[in-house]
Amino acid sequence: MDFKQTKTQRGFTYSYHFAPAASGKPTFLFSHGFPTPAYVWRKQIVFFESLGFGIVAPDLLGYGGTDKPTDPKAYVGSGLAQDIVDLLDKEGVEKVIGVGHDWGSRVVSRIANYHPERLVGCAFLGVGYGPPASRYADPIAQSAQIKEAVGYDVLAYMQYFIEPDAHVLMEKNFDSFFSLLFPVPKSESQPEDVWLENMCAAGKAKEWIVANKTTGLPPYMTFEASRSDKEYYRKALSQEGGLCAPLCWYKVLVDNYNAEDDSKIPESAYVLNKPVLFIAFNKDPIGLPMFGMATHAAFVKPESNLTNKAVEGDHWAVMSHADELNKLLLEWTEGLKL
Repeated sequence: MDFKQTKTQRGFTYSYHFAPAASGKPTFLFSHGFPTPAYVWRKQIVFFESLGFGIVAPDLLGYGGTDKPTDPKAYVGSGLAQDIVDLLDKEGVEKVIGVGHDWGSRVVSRIANYHPERLVGCAFLGVGYGPPASRYADPIAQSAQIKEAVGYDVLAYMQYFIEPDAHVLMEKNFDSFFSLLFPVPKSESQPEDVWLENMCAAGKAKEWIVANKTTGLPPYMTFEASRSDKEYYRKALSQEGGLCAPLCWYKVLVDNYNAEDDSKIPESAYVLNKPVLFIAFNKDPIGLPMFGMATHAAFVKPESNLTNKAVEGDHWAVMSHADELNKLLLEWTEGLKL
């Protein structure tokens, strides 16, 4: 992947992959999450570029070749959305199909709230639309309510991720961090459900890293391929600014200024009136399909604008089920008749 750089109105330098669209083809904005720079989209980028689609795939704030501020205030939704609009303006791209995964769905959500005219549609993969916080909505404070609804603490890992020095040990014990974030699926040879038993249980994520626990590699990473992938992440996350900045994506949510920033959005902009594709990842214990389904039922209008699909993958289905996801995204996009 080749990257360009530009400075946004907020003064941040962004690194991004760009490919212009062929005549008559729309442009995709691929918005990644934690802890993956734009590199996580490589299988989507190769597929859609080969078909003539335009691509804008930034390393979002805190990642890769993009600036890495460590003040959580830099990660408020209005600022992140404006940064992306600045990239589009730089390349003369008027409208895009926003595609979000993990925290990238929050960026697409805020573009939809603040700059709906720049979107022809939204595709949320695994993690759905994130409506604005109408009041102070610390997600950790909601853990008990979520636990009652689903039977376990979906957000337990956040308690560790927001600790001031969490990044230090994560970087030191990188192999352990990598094993925790990219888990081997539960099987006869791997009896532990790594995320359910460690990310979704109080104190267990920290215990995993402190103990420097490691596992094998997930099956979507063959030895040769994953060795280069893992080294890419090692360099990006432990040698080029580390994890302090990426973890700010979590820290901003537990500070009041996130809700204060969201309060700028008028309630009339909460509803998505563009075509929306939601692809649920049925084996993700954190990004549960029920969350996206409920949110989209409430905020996507009219109902005919919503298309629901699913794949039998975990949180990293963008890699493990790339061919299936690409096909679903292509079929939906072609159905828009742009």
